[in-house]
Amino acid sequence: MAKVAIIGAGAGGFACTAYLTHFGHEVILYNRRPETIEPIKKYGGIEVIGNDGTSVVGTREILGFIKFDNLTTDIKEALEFADIVLNPVPAFAHEYYAKLCAPYVKDDQVFVIMGKGGGALTYAKIFKEQEVNKRVYLGETNTLPFGVTKLGPLGGLPHQIRIEAPVNRFIVSAFPAKDTDHIFDIMKELFPTRELRRGKNVMETILVDYNAITHPPPMICNIARIESGDGSFHLFGRDALTPAVVNLVEAIDRERIALSEALGIKAHPIEEEVYIVGWNPVYGVYAKGREDKVLPIYEALHTEYLEICEGPFNIKSRHLTEDVPYGLVTFSSIGDMIGVDTPVCDALVTIASVLLKEDFWKIGRTVEKLGINPKWSKEELERFLTEGKV
Repeated sequence: MAKVAIIGAGAGGFACTAYLTHFGHEVILYNRRPETIEPIKKYGGIEVIGNDGTSVVGTREILGFIKFDNLTTDIKEALEFADIVLNPVPAFAHEYYAKLCAPYVKDDQVFVIMGKGGGALTYAKIFKEQEVNKRVYLGETNTLPFGVTKLGPLGGLPHQIRIEAPVNRFIVSAFPAKDTDHIFDIMKELFPTRELRRGKNVMETILVDYNAITHPPPMICNIARIESGDGSFHLFGRDALTPAVVNLVEAIDRERIALSEALGIKAHPIEEEVYIVGWNPVYGVYAKGREDKVLPIYEALHTEYLEICEGPFNIKSRHLTEDVPYGLVTFSSIGDMIGVDTPVCDALVTIASVLLKEDFWKIGRTVEKLGINPKWSKEELERFLTEGKV
């Protein structure tokens, strides 16, 4: 069994802690704010419920109360404890946590940044700047292993999480990609009830960004409804993610596919991805991608697992403040580098910037901020992603 530090106690951190603890791993959960982990201390663990209040389809192994008390606000303690570090946090926190961890890294320690691709490149860049001289392994996933929500803000108890659905066949990559087999084997051990996909390199985890594809269109198109405080709003509801809004999702997705193909990465349209990861109950939880089951994009995106998710009820939510600058801006920057136009992504970045009075073009995650020289050829880029140097 592994010794694992979960760095970050958001919904994903709670879920990973419960899951790994259930499967017998030694886990420590770190959060910089003690009030975030205080509910676990108070109740003695994490309570997992499903999307109908009683069960979790495909994730029944962690249903119920998971006893847990190994909590810390000391990052040194967390890293000294662990051989494997999982960092399930928003992309805008990657740089912060990389700097936080840098002084305490151990030889052969494994870091996997979970939730949105690009974290491994950020950690590599920061570790180099901080002159970390340890041999470390850096990996990332394109999403969390769970669709999960903390129930405290929705009227539940603060130690409760709701897992709407397991995410099957999420993508695992490493930087450099020559280390992917090592990271992949570790993640298979940690998540034995999931099938995993091995990414070609971290560009695959960056580009298969479900949130960047599906969140900004309904957020922007329903901005007045959200801002006016409509308590009935559900981002994937049929009265929010209407056919015209799905057209916008599709347009972003097709730009993402063009980027992938230009980089030699096999890409599945979002309606196939929904099937592959098992988000739509029509497909079954552990779907394997039989083409006869792939639904039209509108029906694929309208699944009980997604439609149940309330809100968001604030226009300055991660659905824009993360998914635009750390999703769409990144898509656009990659496109600029390799000569692929992304007009729809570009338009939504500009509109979101105006709506929120934030210059997402300025603060967004570009290839330069990931340690990539935009003047490199595709061959040089692939060599960098594979070997860690040009």
